[in-house]
Amino acid sequence: MPKIHTYILGINAYDHDVSACLLRDGAIAYAIEKERITRQKHAGGFFQEVVDYCLKAEGIILDDVDLVVRNCYVLPVEELELRMIYQGDMLPREREQTAKSPLYLPKSNKVMTVSHHLAHAYCAFAVSPFEEGVVMVVDGVGSYASDIKELGQLTEAVNPLARESESYYRFKGSELEPLKKVWLRPCRGLLSDEFFNMDGLGALYSRVSSYIFADWNKCGEVMGLAPYGRSNSFRKLLTLENGELCVPAWDAEFNQPWMPDGLKKWEASPAMRHWEDLAWQVQHDAEEVLLARARWLRETTGAKNLCLAGGVALNCVANGRIVREAGFDNVWIQPAAGDNGIAIGCAYYGHLAVQKKARSFVMKQATLGIEYSDDAVRRVGNPLLVTRKTFNGNGENICRETAKLLSEGNVFGWFQGRSEFGPRALGNRSILGDPRRPEMKDILNKRVKFRQAFRPFAPIVPYERAKDIFIGEDESPFMLRAKMVRPEWKERIPAIVHVDGTARVQTVRREHNERMYDLLIEFERLTGVPVLVNTSFNIKGEPIVETPQDAMNCFIYTGIDYLVLHDTLVAKNALYKLLAPFIKVYYESRAQTRDEKPIEAVWARGWTVV
Repeated sequence: MPKIHTYILGINAYDHDVSACLLRDGAIAYAIEKERITRQKHAGGFFQEVVDYCLKAEGIILDDVDLVVRNCYVLPVEELELRMIYQGDMLPREREQTAKSPLYLPKSNKVMTVSHHLAHAYCAFAVSPFEEGVVMVVDGVGSYASDIKELGQLTEAVNPLARESESYYRFKGSELEPLKKVWLRPCRGLLSDEFFNMDGLGALYSRVSSYIFADWNKCGEVMGLAPYGRSNSFRKLLTLENGELCVPAWDAEFNQPWMPDGLKKWEASPAMRHWEDLAWQVQHDAEEVLLARARWLRETTGAKNLCLAGGVALNCVANGRIVREAGFDNVWIQPAAGDNGIAIGCAYYGHLAVQKKARSFVMKQATLGIEYSDDAVRRVGNPLLVTRKTFNGNGENICRETAKLLSEGNVFGWFQGRSEFGPRALGNRSILGDPRRPEMKDILNKRVKFRQAFRPFAPIVPYERAKDIFIGEDESPFMLRAKMVRPEWKERIPAIVHVDGTARVQTVRREHNERMYDLLIEFERLTGVPVLVNTSFNIKGEPIVETPQDAMNCFIYTGIDYLVLHDTLVAKNALYKLLAPFIKVYYESRAQTRDEKPIEAVWARGWTVV
């Protein structure tokens, strides 16, 4: 039987945010992050689960895949796999997986590795709506110069142990040309100190995250905390001098790192003012450097279109300034700008650079997971604890009922269609609330998300109405740019207005998400406000829900009032309210032992693909 389709598999391997992306004839068929399957935030390790997910969703086997392209920023994947044999850096369960996998230490010429920033660049321009333009890649740390084997990547006369920090490219059609690279110099100290002390923009931002939150990967929280700080209370942390990035060494001034001990609460720390001021400074300095880099890129090339990728491109406040002030006509930001998006870049490197195919796909949406059947929805949950009502469309409308309950102050879990790829919930795996209520932010932070009170929530709004409520007419479909809320709307939607008067806006077109768009229209019909609070369907420390059962678990455990699964409205009954304290203890005990138990293949969890 002749082969019908060409398939390419891209993989972000081993370290944080392991993911896979499957291309079918040059278009993204499916993409998934390992964390959504294992329920471990930023899951690393072997990539069996994500590969199986994509292949099963498409109904193919590995032999049907024409090319596999992988990346790990630590080392070339094949070298890293060899080291794993004698270093023992793998869980026993995953070691068993590798023993059976043809993708571990592969002998096939169908498997290859690409360098880190090149994969980031391909994940941006290859799926952008632009025929030509420039790409800006800025992240924490990329490949070693010695490990970049692709031709023309500006590695000549560079220290082999220097690592990628910033990369700038020009593209036209399927061709990509490197223009400039900024390198991280090798750093002295213990291995664990290396990233903490590197002198790059993304590395420094992560250092501040480690200092304030004891976690390098809390950069979004640093951005959210920054408006509470006082301007220029610290000396500058980042500057540009004649185009060169300068990162002054830290000294004894930085003497109040957060050191969690299980007793003290972060919110009650006497160092809070110190942390707020530090967050302000690093955010301000990062914005200034990024804006200067973007202007240089435009002035050097004359380009009208800019694409952004790399973890720093998740900084929506900086993105907003680039959109408004850098001078480009159009800016497109990869929704999975962090290392999860590396899988997309790997796949498109294979499609464009290796197979020499033309670009044909534009990433208009980030909904790249499988779609679960109504039967899968019906099977989840505990009938003793919840009540259900299914709307069949005969005069009954799930959007109308949800809008009514939202307008009464209820919090909703919203589960529809295919899951989003990347760190943002964009209307298919969302927790929703009424933005008119000032108390909604605190309700969501305390009762539902269990996170710090300072953290803001984002608005979701029909594209056509966004310019009436927020300043600026640019589209923001992936919640990756901050905008000022118009003065006349601040008091009408206080739950989504951050302390500095901004909001991280997501705009929705009906053709991209009909169900969410209709919900917004119904809510406006009832309230006169075409905006909802939209936050990711998860709690602090957990990934966004993937399956109907994940959604039910989160609903049962938290203070969410109602859950919508497709056309089914789920409510908690009187028995649930009686048993709620015991359910919480049980759920927490399961969470504590989850890492100790083998995790079966995703398909053993009762998933059904439409």
